[in-house]
Amino acid sequence: MRIELFGIARARAGRETLEVEARSLGDAIRALARECPGVVPEIVEDGRLTDGYLASLNGDRFVKDPTLKLATKDTLLILGAQAGG
Repeated sequence: MRIELFGIARARAGRETLEVEARSLGDAIRALARECPGVVPEIVEDGRLTDGYLASLNGDRFVKDPTLKLATKDTLLILGAQAGG
């Protein structure tokens, strides 16, 4: 699956995108923390996004349940909660 980062998350991670193997949202967030340690602890803490950040699944809906199942074709967008204005 693909993770796309925006705003401060992108700057902290030092990259725009990454491909990870993840079966759930929690797996994806933990993989992000492993691959991009610059996001810890401001963006990812204890395997979850901090309050100031949101995850959007395929740009269709915001998600936060760590047990949410993901497919290999899914894209997870990570952005600041204030990104929309």
